[in-house]
Amino acid sequence: MYLKRRHIEILREMKRTESQAEIETKLSEEFLIRVIELYILGFVELDGGRIKLTGAGKRLLEITDSLNLEELPDLIADTEIMKMLELLEETGRIPGGWLEKLKERKLANENGLTEFGKALLQVYRETHPIVYLTPEIVSFLRGMPKIGTLDELATFKNSRLYGDNLVNALQAMRLLLISPPTEKGKAFTTTPAARLALKAVSMIPVFTRAIVLRKEDFEALKAGRSNSELESMGLSDEKGTTELGRAIMDTYEAMGKVEEKVLPIYLLDDELTVLKAIGEIEGKHEANPEILPTEREIAKRAGVEDLGALLHLLESKELVERRLVKNRDTYWLTEWGREAIKFGAVSPDAMKAITYAESGDVPTADWVLSAREEGLINTGVTDKGRFYLKLSKSIKRKPFITRYDAAILAKTPMKKYIHKDELVGLVRDYVGGDEKGITRAIGEAEAKGFIVEFQNGMVKLTGLGEKIKTALENAKLQEVVKVKFSVTPTLYNVLRVIHDNIEAFNRIWKEKGESRGYKMEEVDVIRKYLSLSDEEIEKALTMLRELGFLGGKSLTEAGRVLIDAYL
Repeated sequence: MYLKRRHIEILREMKRTESQAEIETKLSEEFLIRVIELYILGFVELDGGRIKLTGAGKRLLEITDSLNLEELPDLIADTEIMKMLELLEETGRIPGGWLEKLKERKLANENGLTEFGKALLQVYRETHPIVYLTPEIVSFLRGMPKIGTLDELATFKNSRLYGDNLVNALQAMRLLLISPPTEKGKAFTTTPAARLALKAVSMIPVFTRAIVLRKEDFEALKAGRSNSELESMGLSDEKGTTELGRAIMDTYEAMGKVEEKVLPIYLLDDELTVLKAIGEIEGKHEANPEILPTEREIAKRAGVEDLGALLHLLESKELVERRLVKNRDTYWLTEWGREAIKFGAVSPDAMKAITYAESGDVPTADWVLSAREEGLINTGVTDKGRFYLKLSKSIKRKPFITRYDAAILAKTPMKKYIHKDELVGLVRDYVGGDEKGITRAIGEAEAKGFIVEFQNGMVKLTGLGEKIKTALENAKLQEVVKVKFSVTPTLYNVLRVIHDNIEAFNRIWKEKGESRGYKMEEVDVIRKYLSLSDEEIEKALTMLRELGFLGGKSLTEAGRVLIDAYL
């Protein structure tokens, strides 16, 4: 979206005449640029020297008819302003500086969105821009950094003597997004549609003319129809839609689309130390098979606190796998784990810069700066960034719930939003800790899929988070928040075996009566399905019962909900 006061002035003149020449006589300043932007936005059609309103243009004219344009700033809306509107509508709260920007544009007031704000947001969602790729726009898009701070984009633009109109056109086509400001500034990103556009034009040996695709052109190509204009652009031929035509259609479909976000993976420095220690032990194991990566052996080399928790965490991300070797519990690197050692640590916030951009949404400057500092981005996504993005997309996360996770879930309300700063205070009051540690834990809870934090700092539970919150509330929550971690991949796997073989366990419970810790008959069944020592199975059964996920002779409601959450 890119809407200036002059755009509306042109639309108002169109009530009087459709002649571009007549309107330009009255509104001569940058007239052709503004008309092209209206065309890209889908508000007007151009026919020779005539300019005609589309249905979307008529709707925009209608919702702005009562506005006094002299009271509005020159720029009414761009991708930054639209993101503020979306977040205010979604969460009901945005920073004061953002709200002031919306107020001066008559888009919001102290009570939320105004009628104009609601209507403009609806027009934005219901209107599809056209593909409008000129050699100059493509040259700019090819050369520009694909993600970064807005200052970096301005530096590129000015150093190459490009005009603002190119940035505006890319925003109008939803190929470029700019974030609302934080204390660290503003960020920008190109969208997946921009990548598709560049892929499409790379098929053109010499790019000398504009490629334009409107809705009716898209539908014609989709139906296998053609015309001279589509053929002249190389989008169709006598056989039908060309490869270039299909690529431009893909671009058109992707414009403005926001996909479900990939959960951002993270790797702590201590986790990396553990991975390296396991790798070292594996090397020694090749020379001496008696040397195994047991927890005790890893502890000798890693020298980290809470090694047990770190091993569970690494297992939950499929970076290590647990195996019973020579009746000893051991931990081995997966291929993902070996690659992670090469690339190093990464934080959830840094990964969000990439996962948001990948989904078609805009990250904050804070996330972008973290991503740059951690080597995930340069002028685009680096090899490290691509690896962790692939890892984020590929793995099936296993349950790992810490004391902080339990507290965050307990204090985040169902079906409502809470600001991160408020959540930090509630968690600190509930289980203790410092602000930095809790803030990091909130990022990690998001990476586990329990919550989502928006660009305005508002937090809400995800569908998975609601299920886990319910499970914890049905368990012994006060006991859960006392332990460092209440659910691990091992505990979950044991619970899953019981769930999947409930008839066998019902027989054991019926014959042997209620159990407070564990029964050897239970251990015998679980041993058949899991590569764990008897000691580990016994500890898991005892802990599951102490925390309320398993009863003396039945799965509890908490246990059933927990199993269901990850099925």
